[in-house]
Amino acid sequence: MNGRAAFGLAALCVLAACQSPGGLAQKAPTWTAAYGVPYDVLTNCIVEREKGPLVTVTPTFYARERRATVAVTAPTGSALGVYEIRQISTGGTEVAYRSIYGGPNTDAGGGAFEKAKRCGNAA
Repeated sequence: MNGRAAFGLAALCVLAACQSPGGLAQKAPTWTAAYGVPYDVLTNCIVEREKGPLVTVTPTFYARERRATVAVTAPTGSALGVYEIRQISTGGTEVAYRSIYGGPNTDAGGGAFEKAKRCGNAA
């Protein structure tokens, strides 16, 4: 690992040090959006798009309630972002995303929004 990558990882860990996925769920959403695909299809797509070498992606499905959460964490286990995904109609799904980098009315979560948008419009 080169020095720049190590420094970036260290900075990421410092930023995320005090945040758990559960604690992050208490913050106001950074953004919300609705898409015309089932919640499980959207969830699986988001999980695939979020996977990377420096993050852990953990989906949790609640089939009876037709909803899921996707926690994106740093190697230390600290939360970077959490997607809350729920079916709102026969074919529609709502996504709320919370980020450690900022809340509503910020540019935080822009990459997550683009991933969800690609998944929601792929059907």
